[in-house]
Amino acid sequence: MRRLPWMLACLVAAGWPSALPFARGLESSDRSTIPFHTILELEQTARLLAILLDSGRAVVNDNQTLLDDPTKAHKGFTPEAFEGQLRDMFRGRAGIDLDELAGGTLSPRSRHLLQELVTVSKQVIADAQAELNRQGAGFKGFIPAVFGARVSTRFTAVTGVRLKQTALDPRNPANRPDSYERVALETFADSAYPREKVISEMAANSSSLRLMFPLYATRQCLDCHGGPKGGLDRTGSPREGLTLGQNAGAISVLLPVGK
Repeated sequence: MRRLPWMLACLVAAGWPSALPFARGLESSDRSTIPFHTILELEQTARLLAILLDSGRAVVNDNQTLLDDPTKAHKGFTPEAFEGQLRDMFRGRAGIDLDELAGGTLSPRSRHLLQELVTVSKQVIADAQAELNRQGAGFKGFIPAVFGARVSTRFTAVTGVRLKQTALDPRNPANRPDSYERVALETFADSAYPREKVISEMAANSSSLRLMFPLYATRQCLDCHGGPKGGLDRTGSPREGLTLGQNAGAISVLLPVGK
C-alpha cells in the first residue's frame, strides 16, 4: 500500500472543502497512475460514507433509551423518523444536505453511494421494527454496533464497497483488524492524534482506496464499554474501561476505483 501524496494546503488550493482532515503527506517520489483529482474524489467519497454510517450509529445511540423502553409497544422509530434524524446528523457533521445532492459539487458516484447507504440504513431499521416494538422487553441488543454491522453487510453486497467497524480488541471476531487497519488503529489510540483525522492509502496496483475513520466513546457508549474494566455489562460482555472521548475503534472503508 502507498499513502496518498497530499497535504491539506493542496486540497484547499484545489477547491476541496477545508473540513477534510487528511492523515499525512507522502514523499513526492510516490506517484500514482490515477489522476490526482480522481484520488481526491475517492478520498472524499470514502470519508463521507464513513461519516454517514457513523451518523446512523449515532442516531441509534441517541434513541437507545427509547428503543429499550419495555413500557412502549410502538416506539415511533420508523424508517422515516430515522431518516429525518440521519439527514440532520449528517448535515451537521459533513456540512452536506442529502436532500440537495443533485445540485451539489459531489461526483455522480459519490452521490449514488451516499443515497444507497441511506436506503440500506432505512431497510435495516424497517426490518428491525418487530424486535424494536416488542412490548415488555427491555434491552433488545439493537445497539449502534449491531446497526452498523447489518448496514455494512448489506451495503457491501449491493455496491461492492466494503464498510467495516473495527477495533484493536473487538468483541465481534468479524471486526478483527487486518494489518493495515491495525497500524491505523494504533495511531488513533495515541491521545495526541488529531480528532477525526483520517488515514488513507491507495493500493499498490491502484485498484482501490482504503480509508480509516476514527471513532470515539460517547456517554452512551460508556454504559457498556466504560469502567470498571473487566466488569460485565448488560450484554454479559467484559467492559473495556473506556473513558469519554477516548478512541473506540474506526470505520474501515475499501473503495474500488472502478466500481
